[in-house]
Amino acid sequence: MKIIYIPLLLILEMKAFAGEVTWDTLKTLDFDSKTKTIVVNGELKKILGKEITMKGFMMPLDYDSKKVVEFLFMPYIPSCMHVPPPPPNQLVLVKMKKGAIVVPTFYPIELTGTITLDANKDLESSYKLEGLKIKELKQ
Repeated sequence: MKIIYIPLLLILEMKAFAGEVTWDTLKTLDFDSKTKTIVVNGELKKILGKEITMKGFMMPLDYDSKKVVEFLFMPYIPSCMHVPPPPPNQLVLVKMKKGAIVVPTFYPIELTGTITLDANKDLESSYKLEGLKIKELKQ
């Protein structure tokens, strides 16, 4: 019987779901100025490339569109373009999975998807997330 359960456990572990992640975990990404390399430690190392769930706010990249497939995800509500954006390690570029379209919202959202490192100099984000599911969190 143990032989049957061991492969099943291995398959379940390969599923790569890291669970709910906080912005503090993303904040641990650092840059070593001496070696000019990105430093990934601790919990952050465990979640990269895995499916996670996070809570935050959406900022559409296309303000005229009623539905979007790409947006920025951040820990606090974007009040206007005159306020400095969050640091790169607190900004996530989200591209929804092919075929998924979402309606922009200013309410907080719960976002599920696979997160990876992706330094985007144009948007100054450190992370990229392939969005699988969004849930609006109206209070």
